[in-house]
Amino acid sequence: MRAPFTHGEETPSGQRGWITDSFRPIPAHLRLMLGHLDGERKLTYIIWPGSDPSSTVGFREPARDTFMQAAGTADAMTVEVKLPGPDGESHLYTVGRPKPADGTTLIPISQTRAVRVFSNEVFTADEAAVIFYTYYLTDAVAQPYVLRELDLSQELSEER
Repeated sequence: MRAPFTHGEETPSGQRGWITDSFRPIPAHLRLMLGHLDGERKLTYIIWPGSDPSSTVGFREPARDTFMQAAGTADAMTVEVKLPGPDGESHLYTVGRPKPADGTTLIPISQTRAVRVFSNEVFTADEAAVIFYTYYLTDAVAQPYVLRELDLSQELSEER
């Protein structure tokens, strides 16, 4: 018997639906989706808790103001998460490793725009799949990863 739906997704090709284990285990599905990111036509992958797991279209609206998204390429991507902060409001964070950064990298987020992230915030599809699977299970980011809050009052992207 199939487990109940919990999270919706928007694939790198723009299709929306429930994340299911109908064709492959969830961790393999997440890795496959992240592996499709090419930095040219397929730039983003997003998952979120579904609003109504009993509905075949319950994925359309997030249950809460929370999501995880990746952008870039399978070899170099940024992972962002929107989560409730200590103040009860949702905040957008970039996920990173706790080690110090040794520079920055430009990650494409659209045909014309890119975001600059620190070197400790760049992941491969394999690494990001672990972060996404933890979020899928817990709606959180686990240790050892750290979160850097993004200042949404500032321009966060630049021309490619």
